[in-house]
Amino acid sequence: MVYNNSFTVVFDDLSEYMNTNDKSLLKEDMLQLSYKGYIIDLGFYSTGFILYLIKDQNWDTPVKIEHIQENEIINRLNKMCGEILSEFNLNDNMRQTN
Repeated sequence: MVYNNSFTVVFDDLSEYMNTNDKSLLKEDMLQLSYKGYIIDLGFYSTGFILYLIKDQNWDTPVKIEHIQENEIINRLNKMCGEILSEFNLNDNMRQTN
């Protein structure tokens, strides 16, 4: 599976699940992407898929938690990656103008 190439893939068990749709592959640790202090973490829990946005390793207080449907996974991952990159670009632009 292709993710935003600015992010490092820490682990990816989501790709195999998406390719096979084998429900036995569902687990809490499905995908983790990282970028400059941010972590995007996707897992499957009893309530369904949950997407976490973590900043500076602060797992106790996620920046964002989203309960998502299976058919939304790729779109939500891409959107979250875009939001993080936009924040970095905005911060970089603000530093340059100050």
